[in-house]
Amino acid sequence: MPREPLAALGIQVLERGWLSANSVVMRTEAGGLVVDTGYASHAEQTVALIRQALGDQPLERVVNTHLHSDHCGGNAALLDAWPGARVAIPPGQASAVRHWDPVALTYVPTGQFCPRFDYDELLHPGGHLRTGALRWEVRSAPGSPRFQCNK
Repeated sequence: MPREPLAALGIQVLERGWLSANSVVMRTEAGGLVVDTGYASHAEQTVALIRQALGDQPLERVVNTHLHSDHCGGNAALLDAWPGARVAIPPGQASAVRHWDPVALTYVPTGQFCPRFDYDELLHPGGHLRTGALRWEVRSAPGSPRFQCNK
């Protein structure tokens, strides 16, 4: 059975320059979800790209695969643009995020910057995320969770 193109599923990959990780935007009837938000220096570009990808729909959820600064550096900017968006992170560094410890989060030791953000939910391996008609399973991988779509 042929796979549907990503665009037909409402999925778009956003590419940015170094140091940012790519983002994946998933658009549904009700709103959008973004996986990873890039580095802080690209935050303005990330907000603009996500606005373009979502059109008039709101961003409902930000999901971080892990908390390196190039994967969550745009979180604060996205929350400023969409204050109602919920943030989901892996559980390993939840306390460091909640109490904002940039040393434990490795931002200070690596000389990188990540604006403070908080989270609303944790991504537990074996758990699920629903995005429109797609159901994603959270899978653990060394250093970060992975997602598998179970349409």
